[in-house]
Amino acid sequence: MPEIKQDLRTATLIVAASDSLHRNMADYVCDQTADEVEINQALNALPAQGGRVVLLEGQYVLATPIIIPDNDIALEGQSWATFINGNNLLTGNHAIQVSAWSNCHIKNLSIRTQAGGGKTCHCIFGEDGCNDLRIENIYFEDSDSDAIHIEGTSMNRVQIFNCFIEGADDHGIHITPDALDQSASFQIYNNHIQSCGIDGIHFTTCANHNYHVIAENHIECCANSGIVAADVLREASIVDNYIRTNTFNGMRFEDNCDNNLIENNYCNSNGAYGIVIAAASCYDNRLKNNKLIGNVLGAIVDMGTLTHLPWIFVSVPEPGTVIGTHPATLLTDGLAVVDRIEVYIPIEFQELVRAQIILVPGGSGNLRRSVATNWGMIGSGEVYNSDTGAIAAGEVAVTLNHVEYLDISAALIGVMLAPVSQGDAVGIEFTRHGNHANDTVNADCYLLGVRIQYV
Repeated sequence: MPEIKQDLRTATLIVAASDSLHRNMADYVCDQTADEVEINQALNALPAQGGRVVLLEGQYVLATPIIIPDNDIALEGQSWATFINGNNLLTGNHAIQVSAWSNCHIKNLSIRTQAGGGKTCHCIFGEDGCNDLRIENIYFEDSDSDAIHIEGTSMNRVQIFNCFIEGADDHGIHITPDALDQSASFQIYNNHIQSCGIDGIHFTTCANHNYHVIAENHIECCANSGIVAADVLREASIVDNYIRTNTFNGMRFEDNCDNNLIENNYCNSNGAYGIVIAAASCYDNRLKNNKLIGNVLGAIVDMGTLTHLPWIFVSVPEPGTVIGTHPATLLTDGLAVVDRIEVYIPIEFQELVRAQIILVPGGSGNLRRSVATNWGMIGSGEVYNSDTGAIAAGEVAVTLNHVEYLDISAALIGVMLAPVSQGDAVGIEFTRHGNHANDTVNADCYLLGVRIQYV
């Protein structure tokens, strides 16, 4: 992560809680009754060029919000020994609010709003162009809605780092610009987020979420999923996150999430899938070196378009013809033609995403095909047909001169749901039933090989 710039502040004012040890050094002293009054007085007393308000250790009890009043202001506690108690806030009020001001910094304190109160009282609330907001080293003990909630008009370069979020009633971090606005260049990293009532990190539908870095976060035990992008998360780097034991998915990407790098994440023991790319409108995402193990329903669901995954291509072993410059097996019209291909599954394989026969048809129509497979692990003492699979003869639609990808994943699931795994030698037998009346391509076809995508 880039180094955080030091605050160059021109003024410092000190606020003490009623139980602070060094009240005599403070400019303002609170009494645990509407302590936001003294804190807001100190914030508003800073000069126009900015400054910082330092909260000494102790408990600060709020009746209404702490409101950052200008640009270039820091509110800083004494690590988690500074405790802001927002239990008494009314719904719609938030413990610390930043509206439209830039280059503000909130750090080194602990904070809560009422747990389970059924109110909308976020711990930190930013809105309407709060650019360059930094939220650092804060313990969110509980929150009566989101721990960190960012909304409103477009905002840029927000940093949320080194925080511990526990027990938020809704999301841990919720980024939700207005429908026609966007968020850009956020850095959300090295946060520990656990036991949230919905998602750990959630991006809501807006115009765009662009260029974010979401890295090195530990997210666990949330009631929905670890990271969710409901729409238009684009060109983000989502790397090195550890996401486990959430009720649903480790990560879920919904509509129009494009060109994201999703790399080196560890998604373990989530209640559904490790990673879900949920829509064909999610385009050109790159998944690499993710460890997706022990997730109840499987490692991954990929419904995206041109998702980049590790893959194997094996060409036909004994081509008897060519199409263009491609060596191929001729699948002659009017005949039942069988070809067999051997595939070795690499040791880094975790789970099958899809398997496809690749061919070029010489006409358009329904191609009748069947598939038979068997496999066993190399060097393990398994016989070659320890597991078997098949796709019964049936028709798939093909188009003249297109490079067609015919899915054969069902033939690699195996008997008793024991799918192919790392180290397997897999034999694939593909038959075109060109002599059957249901094969309406009425032309020769050309088999190029098989492709297997995996995580």
